[in-house]
Amino acid sequence: MRPIGSILELTSPNRRVRAEVAVETVWIGATVFPECPVWRVWYDGRLVVDTSTLGLLPKKALPLAYAMTLARVTRHRAQTGIGPARAVNLRFLGRDGRELEALIRVTDQSAFCAVRQPRKRKQDGDAFCITRFPQGSVLLGNMETLNAQRSTLNAGWSTDGDKPQVWFAPSGKLIAFWRHGLEQHIVFFDRPGDLAVRRFGALESVGELAVSDGQQGCEHLFLTVPFTTAALPAPVFGDAVTPAYRAAFGMLLGRGEPGEDFWVMRGEPGEFAVAARRRSGVWQVAGITAAAQTLTVRFEDVWLRMPAELRSQTYTVEILRDPTKNEAGDRIEETFADQAPDVRVALDLAKNGGFLLTFRPQSIF
Repeated sequence: MRPIGSILELTSPNRRVRAEVAVETVWIGATVFPECPVWRVWYDGRLVVDTSTLGLLPKKALPLAYAMTLARVTRHRAQTGIGPARAVNLRFLGRDGRELEALIRVTDQSAFCAVRQPRKRKQDGDAFCITRFPQGSVLLGNMETLNAQRSTLNAGWSTDGDKPQVWFAPSGKLIAFWRHGLEQHIVFFDRPGDLAVRRFGALESVGELAVSDGQQGCEHLFLTVPFTTAALPAPVFGDAVTPAYRAAFGMLLGRGEPGEDFWVMRGEPGEFAVAARRRSGVWQVAGITAAAQTLTVRFEDVWLRMPAELRSQTYTVEILRDPTKNEAGDRIEETFADQAPDVRVALDLAKNGGFLLTFRPQSIF
């Protein structure tokens, strides 16, 4: 971290994430608050967290810290669960004797801010941090701002900030954001599937995993599952989802035997998801959807991720899918032997439907 005039700059080890801390004048509504500690965050040189105060009193809608000066800066390096970090401890002093301590930390894919009042006055009540995103940011997974409607919503701070939220920034970066009391956690990623590889402790536990329809299940995969390290309960399905959807969703959760590889191939919150899981030489690919649509799976995409010693010349493909218009029953199960690794499978998914493919290598003698 280095000072730039009156601004302190903190850069991640790979220099992709950069945070700035400054003491500036802030407007909240029509009221001006001088000398407020604020921070901003960039990813690859593009603003992803706009100028935000380090704290706010929720009942009074006043800044937690204003009329303050930066009194002390302590720099250090840290190791986090998602890699090495650069951090700084800051101490601010107010004209009336108030004090504010802040910790700012960045890793190669995240930014973190925590604030504390060493001599907090009881009448102030509980204070919490707020975060503003650039003009044009859109909350994903919200019925009123569907992913296809990434337009002009200005995302301000939310009173429901303790629950993970995923934002789409105008720069194209996706941002997972949540709070724990006075802590702000911000994770940057390129597509929703990237979150499925990791688990972040935003939710202590998930009491129930209700899947009333295809949309709710798709939201859970991107907005609930990646944010808890606790064991997931068995999903509770509604009557709307098909048997193929239920089988696919179970594979996507991975509640059974652990595998050696897991890959979210594509998907969007609340819309659809396609993912693959490998156990030894056997691949399973599952897909779920909210609206009826056709999805194509190229086995070559997952075959190339298999260790060379496990590759085989031919495969048996087992398919569990939704029935088409002229097929009887509530599910269709098929098996095709002697398939080459470049096989492609196109599947017509019903509304709230899904599929489960199993690619099993055949023994070669």
